[in-house]
Amino acid sequence: MKKLTRSTHVISLVALLCCLVPLLQACGSTTPSNGGNGPVTITVAYQQFGPPPYHEEEWWKSAKAKIEAANPNIKVKLMPVIADEGSYYTKLDLMLRSNNPPDVVREDSFLVGSDVTAGYLAPMDSYLDKWPDYKAQWFDSMQKITIFNGHNYGVMDGTDVRAIWYNKDIFKKAGLPTDWQPKTWADILSAAHTIKKKVPGVIPMNLYSGVPMDEASTMQGFEMLLYGTKDTLYNYQNSKWVSSSKGFKDSLNFVKEVYNQSDLLGPTNDITLSTTAGNTISQQLIPQGKLAIDIDGSWMGGTWETGGSTPWPQWKDTMGLAKMPTQNGQDPKYVTLSGGWAYSIAARSPHKDQAFEVIKTAFAKDLLGKYDIQTNGIAPRKDIVSLPEYSAIPNFPFFTQLVDFTQFRPGFPAYPKISVQIDSAMQQVMNGKSPDDAMSAFTQSVESIAGSDKTEKHP
Repeated sequence: MKKLTRSTHVISLVALLCCLVPLLQACGSTTPSNGGNGPVTITVAYQQFGPPPYHEEEWWKSAKAKIEAANPNIKVKLMPVIADEGSYYTKLDLMLRSNNPPDVVREDSFLVGSDVTAGYLAPMDSYLDKWPDYKAQWFDSMQKITIFNGHNYGVMDGTDVRAIWYNKDIFKKAGLPTDWQPKTWADILSAAHTIKKKVPGVIPMNLYSGVPMDEASTMQGFEMLLYGTKDTLYNYQNSKWVSSSKGFKDSLNFVKEVYNQSDLLGPTNDITLSTTAGNTISQQLIPQGKLAIDIDGSWMGGTWETGGSTPWPQWKDTMGLAKMPTQNGQDPKYVTLSGGWAYSIAARSPHKDQAFEVIKTAFAKDLLGKYDIQTNGIAPRKDIVSLPEYSAIPNFPFFTQLVDFTQFRPGFPAYPKISVQIDSAMQQVMNGKSPDDAMSAFTQSVESIAGSDKTEKHP
């Protein structure tokens, strides 16, 4: 599964309207054309981009056949939106604000809160409460990720997690265990320092950091640290952003040690502070045996599989996986973060009951399981794990166990702007600023973005 990035919505809505008029007219919730006595048409909108195969389309074609065979009063109309990720967000925004929106839409879980705030999505609590499979089979964390202001607005179709990838050959040369599992942050840094000393010419570790790598820096980098402290980014109990905390400062100190120019553990700035750092890490440094430790996502193996961007047959034997520990090994001992996509019902759909029937059928174990297997997505349903084809995917049993304790980004409209300020604070300490000063600048920015009454400082 590809990693999630932040949409900046820089595409001109005016320019897109011209090319989207036919698409908007083709959307959605059409009323029966034969006097109201015929079947209801439910339109399903999803992203389609790049070369085939289009697994999303394959999944929905199978679901469409099953739905229409079981429900003669429902017709399913598939509407692939041909667009890259950022353009898809913009086109979806236009469709959902139109008078004829699609009924069912694919939503980045990262943006559910923003689209709810805009009035685009319908709450699904009453439907989900009556669907035994959802309560019994979806991991609790996967149910929570689509909740905003106490209501659920989507059903996750797949997810991802983050962990520590490490090169076992390099570890062996450094005299480190090849079944490595660090218990604290100090264990990670200690291993990196050992590698630097004993295996010259190898980059000890990668931690995504800085503004150019955008959400990868925030999510794979900083939040994998912060969520392993006693502090967090958002206080859900009183609905306030945490603009200053010991955990935030400690996380910046970790970044500072990795990128200390006098004893550098991470990649040089020309690699780290580049928008292509992710490709450099996954397609060059790791396969070439030049990077020992990488805090990264569950999708990495797909890069090295046959058909991936950088086929590397030896990766299954060379690369090890460890869970990311909390700062001092305190409960729950490990931390990970998840993103992923969900399907939601448009607030303006006049056929919400039928729309939910469509979702419920498409998300059955067999159909969703096949889709997750094809897309290398981590299953949100517990029972998909029992499918032999799923368990056979390298490392998927390991990744799926992380879903039990995974956390996720605060799904509020202010988050994308606050995320940029996290990246900025990381880059500041990389460039020599003290963690105290970087956190102070972050505090001021968050108060400006969210309002001082919506922020708090932890001792």
